Amino acid sequence: MINIPGHTDGLYALKITGEDGRYVLLFADGGYARKSWEDLILPDIAANREEQRKSLEWIREQSLDPACVEFLATHDPDVKPHTIML
Repeated sequence: MINIPGHTDGLYALKITGEDGRYVLLFADGGYARKSWEDLILPDIAANREEQRKSLEWIREQSLDPACVEFLATHDPDVKPHTIML
């Protein structure tokens, strides 16, 4: 679990890593949809805008990592139920 402050107090991302180092990142409300972390668009609700921006930048960095198999936000309408194999 990785602390991703800013949107709300106590918000965490979950990084699930396979034996080969590839991983999946689940980050709840850290970003709402792909466009938010690709273009660094902050969600409207924020406990702390500066921390929220840093957290979103971290999410973007993780999403660009070749070892990151998938990165999923809670409210992303493009995410469909599926199985992820590591």
